[in-house]
Amino acid sequence: DCASFDGRDPVEDIRAIHKELMQYNPAIMKKPIVIAANKIDVIYGMEEDPVERVRAAFEKDGYKVYPISAVTGQGVKELLYAVQKLLDTVAPEIEFYEQEFFPEDMIVTDDLPYTIAVTTDQKGRSVYIVEGPKIDKMLSYTNLESEKGFTYFQNWMRKTGINQNLERYGIGEGDTVRMYGHEFNYYTENTEAENESDE
Repeated sequence: DCASFDGRDPVEDIRAIHKELMQYNPAIMKKPIVIAANKIDVIYGMEEDPVERVRAAFEKDGYKVYPISAVTGQGVKELLYAVQKLLDTVAPEIEFYEQEFFPEDMIVTDDLPYTIAVTTDQKGRSVYIVEGPKIDKMLSYTNLESEKGFTYFQNWMRKTGINQNLERYGIGEGDTVRMYGHEFNYYTENTEAENESDE
């Protein structure tokens, strides 16, 4: 806001923004920066041109200043063109993050409840619906779309007694198990059964 009708100094405002960005993430300030000096439609006639003040303060540091008016649209096309041209010259950055969670190392100590319900699909085949806080919690941090994650989940079902309870309800080889939108076939020996998740 270059008009500064409320008594604010645009130069100091920009410096305050830069300071906040530095505190948040110093890497941001290493990226190309452009400054949009807004409200030029109301600054004509001022004794001191605020746009020139901003330019004098920041262009010496390599920042480009573009006067614009969001109301009239003046200068907006030029600003967008300059930003697009700048983006075309900036190589994309790829950030790598260390893995923070290893589900295979997790020890399940909760005793949360769950329910088992038996229904049938359109072809009359049995479908075993398993839901509850225990299931929801595990699904929240297990990726069933990956082979490793699905295998881990199958082993977890066996170790926590879920498979045993399913067998008490009469589940058989190849029957469908449904858990919050995920579906897979039940097998007692092959813990790497094909995942047929509907998500």
